[in-house]
Amino acid sequence: MGVRMATLKDRLQSIFRYRTGKYDTSSIAEAAGIYSLTKAGSNITESNAMAISTVYACVYKIATTIASLGLDVYESSGNEVHIANVHPAHDLIKIKPNEYQTAFEFWETITASALIYGMGYAVIERDERGFAIALHPVHASDVDLREVKNERVYIVKSFGAVRPENMLEIANLQRMSPIRLHRDNLGLAKSAQDFGAEYFGQSGQMTGVLTSDQPLKKEQMDMIQGSWNHGAAQAGTKLMPFGFKYQRISISPDEAQFIETRKFQAEEICRIYNVPPVMVMLPSQTTYNNVEQQNLMYARHTIVPWTQRIEQEIDRKLIPAFQRPEIYTKFRLEDLQRGDSTARANYFTQLLQVGVLSINEVRQDLELNPVDGGNVHLCQVNQISLDKIEDYSASISKIDTTNG
Repeated sequence: MGVRMATLKDRLQSIFRYRTGKYDTSSIAEAAGIYSLTKAGSNITESNAMAISTVYACVYKIATTIASLGLDVYESSGNEVHIANVHPAHDLIKIKPNEYQTAFEFWETITASALIYGMGYAVIERDERGFAIALHPVHASDVDLREVKNERVYIVKSFGAVRPENMLEIANLQRMSPIRLHRDNLGLAKSAQDFGAEYFGQSGQMTGVLTSDQPLKKEQMDMIQGSWNHGAAQAGTKLMPFGFKYQRISISPDEAQFIETRKFQAEEICRIYNVPPVMVMLPSQTTYNNVEQQNLMYARHTIVPWTQRIEQEIDRKLIPAFQRPEIYTKFRLEDLQRGDSTARANYFTQLLQVGVLSINEVRQDLELNPVDGGNVHLCQVNQISLDKIEDYSASISKIDTTNG
């Protein structure tokens, strides 16, 4: 099977197209850069929107968070659940989805594509038994969804016709690109960004007009304009040519509320992607407590919906029907606490105290060797009726004698 080796830039700059039988002219429009201008006068496409720092930061944050979470195939049997290391899908989603990507790179690419273009695609390569053996990410612009003889089929560049069961799809809300839906908001953000770049590119000098009440020849005007532009590029006091007046025709950043506009639009983009501003390093009045709450909101309202989208699509396409629901996939959401030693310590302490985890299970999660007697599940007993104290003490003594 031929595989298209695409760079990250190629993958992220492709154009999402969702159509049924008809050619999508909007893809041509974006490729040619002839989208209609936004109300702010900017031309916004999925490609150039990534040059807006907050868009890039939000996409990067969500995509890398998803990619950094542990993802395993589990098997349940009666009351027991264990990781199904030998299942064909396990290494595919956790270690090596194909010959040219790590699992991190694969999930980062697929999630970023869905965040930008509305859809993330990967062609599923199967063996003769029907088990998936490779996942090949493809450009959103290389995928056409069509109806062929009353059946849905994907026409994929370099792969040909692909049946729906052989296409892994990670869809954003209504399979629509957030960039297209919010072009006007992003247009204002890009216009403010371009204004700042142009302003500071002129060393902070605003544009204006030199006027004179004396008639001038073209050669004289060119000479004076060149001299003025050269002087304007230099810092310090400027000398006005004799008989000329300078009239500024641009407004200052303060008058345009430049900083406030950029800050508001950055917050708007965070709302679009449901990312707390503190997560993308936007300045805000934060304390430890409200940062902790924002972390919790980010995990619960942003990351969990994405993990469920991916889990359900994997179960639907990579786990054979006869193995479901006993075989299923699950992200390790507790990995969100990696790097926060205090939160992680509290998490393990609480699970130890109620007997959910044993000491050795915690040590295994921390990649530490087991200890003798560490497989016992313990539970705190804080309150007990007086008439049960003797029975409780006797049972503890019996356990100690048995272990000894």
